[in-house]
Amino acid sequence: MKKIMKAAVISAAAIALLASCASTKVSGGETTEPAATEKSTAVKEKKAKPKKQKKGKFDQEAYDAAYSSGDYAACIAMIQSKKSGKDDIMNALDANMLMYLNESYLESAKAFMDTQSLMQQSAKDTSGGKQFAAAIAGETSVTYTGTIYERLLAYSMRAVNAVSLGDISNAKGIMDTYTGDYKDVIAPVVAQQKELEAQSEGCLEGDQVKTALNALKTGANIDIDLNKVLVSRPKKSKETYENSAFLSYLGTVIYAANGDTVHAKDFSSVLKTVNPKVDISEDISVPAGKGRLDVIALSGTIGKRSEATTGLISMGMLPIEGAPVELNFKISYPVFEPQKHVITSVKVTLSDGNSKTAVLVEDFDEAVRIDVASKALGAFNRSIFRNITKNATSTIASITAFKAAEETKAQASSNPLTAKAAQVACDKALAALNLGLLAIIDSEKADLRQGSYFPNKASAAGFTVNPGTYSAKVEYLSGNTVIETKELNNIVVEAGKPTVVVSSCEK
Repeated sequence: MKKIMKAAVISAAAIALLASCASTKVSGGETTEPAATEKSTAVKEKKAKPKKQKKGKFDQEAYDAAYSSGDYAACIAMIQSKKSGKDDIMNALDANMLMYLNESYLESAKAFMDTQSLMQQSAKDTSGGKQFAAAIAGETSVTYTGTIYERLLAYSMRAVNAVSLGDISNAKGIMDTYTGDYKDVIAPVVAQQKELEAQSEGCLEGDQVKTALNALKTGANIDIDLNKVLVSRPKKSKETYENSAFLSYLGTVIYAANGDTVHAKDFSSVLKTVNPKVDISEDISVPAGKGRLDVIALSGTIGKRSEATTGLISMGMLPIEGAPVELNFKISYPVFEPQKHVITSVKVTLSDGNSKTAVLVEDFDEAVRIDVASKALGAFNRSIFRNITKNATSTIASITAFKAAEETKAQASSNPLTAKAAQVACDKALAALNLGLLAIIDSEKADLRQGSYFPNKASAAGFTVNPGTYSAKVEYLSGNTVIETKELNNIVVEAGKPTVVVSSCEK
């Protein structure tokens, strides 16, 4: 892919973003200043005006109610009220997408740009070794830095926001930024993941685990049989998520709309390798005297991670006379389970009677599935590591305390008052042991963090039409049942180039 000079591109993109506040025309990449007496010709869906964001404090019940009612402004305010911490990037991704769903396109575009900078800085500040060290305490002790697919989706949504604003030239500037610095931004993230997985793969062979196993054997009389847990270990995944079909599609049609066929062809060649079912040949070479109208439809919300666990696996009985206590391991790690989404297809009908079922460009559930599969084995190994090392520290300390209390009780048997106090000490030590064992089990949780409001699917319908003004009816279907209909009006199609519009239904 031809590389564009980074400094110039980033500067141009920033200027374009600010300029888009006053831009109104969408067709073919030309941007004009609006006259004071003229209405904007930017293509928009018929939908209620965005509500103003309200100040608020995060409350899960109130948040869920606001989201269910479509009060995205309230959701954004509550997310932004959260204190900064390890989940800043994840929360930002959610707020950015909710801004888009709230039709705050300019705000969403800027927020995604800021989040990308935050992601890029996190890649500089974090290494796989640092992530592994943090994960020793627990999976969510690691600062969330975003996945590869989320970084690519952030680029995509910046471009989608620009198109939704009717600013195709700004959309091109965003694609220029991607073309110019993509490898430099993504490479450190890939390196971090490889380093984290390499350390996780070898962590069970290290001295720390060997020392802990020996301590459990000598101090708790338990010889850990790791085969009991390793039999459930997930296989190492060979899949990687490197290219987004949707981003490649956007790059193709946006560059083509701006008359840059060189970069349009670059993106189309990538698209052909990741999803050859999407035909964009007439976007790059529009038939003589014709125009091209591309309707993008984003539907649903992206699939989620879930937790897999081995359940309690007995490693043996602790040497506590008269009070049998079992040492159990519980291993947890993330998995992706197939999701059932409401919307199964999208139909687009133009005002001239042309109608098509939109072609699926990308199913983002696949991106989540690949990402989870690449991390499951490492998370599983780290979970075993924590079970071993935490039990070696906590359990042996509690056993030592209990045995000391038992010895004191035996020595005080002739004195009723002293014997009673010693019994109380024994009971407390035994209770502390059981609580410690339960705490270790309860603390084993898989890391299920991710951006929640990205679309589930991106589909597109392309029409080669005569130049003119069109409207489009976008029907979101479940089987043969129309779930929701969106209207796109006043779409100006010019000869010789594509016009790109976007519709969304988050159901």
